[in-house]
Amino acid sequence: MTPENLIEVSYEVANKVGGIYQVLKSKAGKMKERYGENYITIGYYDEEKARTDFATRSSHRFQDIFEELEKEEGIKCSFGVWRIPHSPNCILVDASNLVKDVNDIKTEYWEEYNIDSLNSGPEFEDPLKWAYAIGKLLEKLEEKLEGDTVVHAHEWLSVPAIFESPFHSVFTTHATVLGRALSNAGRDVVNMVEKAESEEELTENVKHQYTRLSDIEKSYGASLASQYGVKARHQMEKAGARNCDVFTTVSKVTAEEAHAVLGVEPDVVLPNGFNVEEFPSLEELAYQHKRKKDRMKKFLRAYFEPYYDVELDDDPRFFFISGRYEFHNKGLDVFIDALGEMNQREGDEIFVFVFVPSDVRGEKMEVLENLSLYDELEDYIDSMIPELKNDMLDLITSGKSVTDYFNERITNSRELEMIRQNFHAKKGGTPPICAYNLNYEHDEVIERILENDMHNREEDRVKIVFYPTYLSLGDKMLSMSYNDAIIATSAGIFPSYYEPWGYTPVETAANGCLALTTDLAGFGQFVQENSDIDKEGIKVLERKDVSDEEAAEKLADMLEEFTNYSKTEITERKHNARKMVQKTSWSILGENYFEAHDKAMEED
Repeated sequence: MTPENLIEVSYEVANKVGGIYQVLKSKAGKMKERYGENYITIGYYDEEKARTDFATRSSHRFQDIFEELEKEEGIKCSFGVWRIPHSPNCILVDASNLVKDVNDIKTEYWEEYNIDSLNSGPEFEDPLKWAYAIGKLLEKLEEKLEGDTVVHAHEWLSVPAIFESPFHSVFTTHATVLGRALSNAGRDVVNMVEKAESEEELTENVKHQYTRLSDIEKSYGASLASQYGVKARHQMEKAGARNCDVFTTVSKVTAEEAHAVLGVEPDVVLPNGFNVEEFPSLEELAYQHKRKKDRMKKFLRAYFEPYYDVELDDDPRFFFISGRYEFHNKGLDVFIDALGEMNQREGDEIFVFVFVPSDVRGEKMEVLENLSLYDELEDYIDSMIPELKNDMLDLITSGKSVTDYFNERITNSRELEMIRQNFHAKKGGTPPICAYNLNYEHDEVIERILENDMHNREEDRVKIVFYPTYLSLGDKMLSMSYNDAIIATSAGIFPSYYEPWGYTPVETAANGCLALTTDLAGFGQFVQENSDIDKEGIKVLERKDVSDEEAAEKLADMLEEFTNYSKTEITERKHNARKMVQKTSWSILGENYFEAHDKAMEED
């Protein structure tokens, strides 16, 4: 049985926080294809983000119930469209003036769902009020919507909407609260020695995540969640999984985790799709690659050459890693250790960007000065070119000496010599590892780089630029968008230890770049199941049941392979990588969502 209406609830609707925003944005077209104007997204009202992500519609069919909600409940709702492709209908909910006291909601959920949130703070209470308010909105929408309706809620933040909703429900957890907390703390989630007699022994016996063990949820779920400060969120998520009509996750790897830490086996797996067809063709990307790589070379010359010469003329390899600053989960530790291993080997120089946003207080003046001096040098050369061209033509046609002209015009140019001396004033020094000043003293990325004896010295094979801010065309440094930076590079490296799906390698391959993921990422498992690994441009690093040290060594070998590919091999593998990610198209994977929605309608 197919519902007529679909209401999708997420904290990240028109409110970009993490990867769920991209999931919802990219699949909106597939949802509208099936549900048309009966597809409604509901999100969190953030005034600043709404300015760019949300277009208000003052006249709509829900005006009367919006007025009632604000007057009776203190819930303010705004109707419009989400400013993304396909413009889905959107309602943003502001529960900041909710009449009902948050402690009364907590009491209700304790009594009915055993959610202990007594000591929780704003990070729990704000989403609680918001999702509860959505539940009240859904009660009102029942009066307006014709036909059967399914509510699809995402993550623990949306669970109260399911509790209050009169409609059939689908709940998706993209990563369990407890699993992420344990992994981020450097713990493995599951796959323990089976008979741990205490929590301490359990912790010691953990080997690796994602392998099912029946004891973790029953014996340790609540105590571990409390220990890691996520008890209320964990219990909310567990209650959502147990009280929805259809429980789903985004990958098999997360399904195993959910079964272990929530005690509930997902009904349907919903792999994250991607609209690869919206990206430029590989032919267009090949053309863009040269132009954008030249732009990146310019930045690297300005960054390194005031101190020493770097080899950028042939076909240097540029690698990058990106994502949230989760040092262990995202595999930053293993990536840096692998670079340290490569730095000890003989081979061509490689250049590495770490695009991981952090807390910065501004660009380093040393780097800005280098960029300014490079621009000054480039501007001076550009100003000389028209005159040089005319003079060279005159000299060649008249048979006069070109050498004498250059000695006079260029070699003996006082202005050019002054610019050159200023540009090379730092000769003998070392470029900074980080392009920005951080707002804190100790940084895990920088410290791990230094521990691996990488200092951006001339003799270091690996040259690193830590770029701890979001890429933007308008910044004073690289001045490139994230997609442009991907296109300019050789490979994106994502050796994640904890990655329920992993959009970044998909996005990287879609942009015509080689990519690496792991067998602990949902996408990595998808690649293993759907491709001939030996021929693909997407490598899958083994991390399951592999120590960090062994993983780093294997990763170094894989990076060497990327480095040693010929241009022909790179081109072939880029084509294969693009073909692989086409298998994640929403035109294929969107059908799993429809299966979940239809299944929800079958529940009483």
